[in-house]
Amino acid sequence: MVAPKGSGTNVRRNFLDGSGINSSFAVYQDFTGRAMERTLALGIAIGSGYLFPTTFEQEVYSDLTGERGVLMGCLAGVMEAQYNLLRKHGHSPSEAFNETVEELTQSLIRLVAENGMDWMFSNCSTTAQRGALDWAPKFRNAVAPLFDELYERVVTGKETKRVLEANSAPDYLEKLQKELDEIKHSEMWRAGAAVRALRPENR
Repeated sequence: MVAPKGSGTNVRRNFLDGSGINSSFAVYQDFTGRAMERTLALGIAIGSGYLFPTTFEQEVYSDLTGERGVLMGCLAGVMEAQYNLLRKHGHSPSEAFNETVEELTQSLIRLVAENGMDWMFSNCSTTAQRGALDWAPKFRNAVAPLFDELYERVVTGKETKRVLEANSAPDYLEKLQKELDEIKHSEMWRAGAAVRALRPENR
């Protein structure tokens, strides 16, 4: 198994620009004696910048938790909560979106990727630093019980059962499209489309 740590779109994008993307790898059974060699070759072939060992079980647990947690579910939910809060207090859609998503994706997360969270903090204003350092533990403690619940559901197979049942429904694609359209047509992401259109590279 070779499991790239990113979407297929970004695996291809990173391959084409020569930067690669990190991947985990595992060999469960080596019948030929060459399984490890072939697994690592596959990782190199797809452009993995770094390969780290895991097991099939650990990959399932970490991947399902990550997708539902920080990488996608948690991120989407937290963004929506902050956007709605700012809108409730009279901030415009563009201001709420910029302070919630645009600054994160276009500035701050790039600093984290470059050199870590401490590097990002050290390159922000003292006001931002102090606020982040004070509030990070509060958010950590608030979501910790949700992560406990999430990991338990992954390990016990409840999340896999949920996916299989949903994906097996005859009207799955129609329901999925409806859910995705609700996000796309929400005020927050309509504001996002408008903001992205104003980026210099998109004009």
